[in-house]
Amino acid sequence: MHAPIMRGKIYLMGAGSGDPDLLTVEAVNLLRAAEVVLHDDAVSPEVLELVSASAQVRNVDKLIENEAISRDKVLSLLISAAHDGRQVVRLKSEDALLPEHVAEEIEALTQANVDFEVMAGAKTALAASAGKNATR
Repeated sequence: MHAPIMRGKIYLMGAGSGDPDLLTVEAVNLLRAAEVVLHDDAVSPEVLELVSASAQVRNVDKLIENEAISRDKVLSLLISAAHDGRQVVRLKSEDALLPEHVAEEIEALTQANVDFEVMAGAKTALAASAGKNATR
């Protein structure tokens, strides 16, 4: 009997304004459970504090800047981690649901045949405002 093939998954997620209180419950849970987190330079330290201490956390902007690697290398890191069966979060400083912010990643992940999901990490300003008003 063969061991089951582990399938990783990549979550493309926006950190919104950087206020961890505005992250969705699902986003917080994913950050805590992630084994690999690749993030933009502008993601706030407060959001990154939610990531498990055992996770591999890399600032991909610094990788590109300091190691002169291409965006293709970042995509390769994502895909490799997913193929290794890891749960990966690609954490962007903006809203990851906007097509212009994730088009390149979606195309590459689709071509690599890896499981991925684009998800809202933070509540929109309107939803956050409505939620805060509803609790009063």
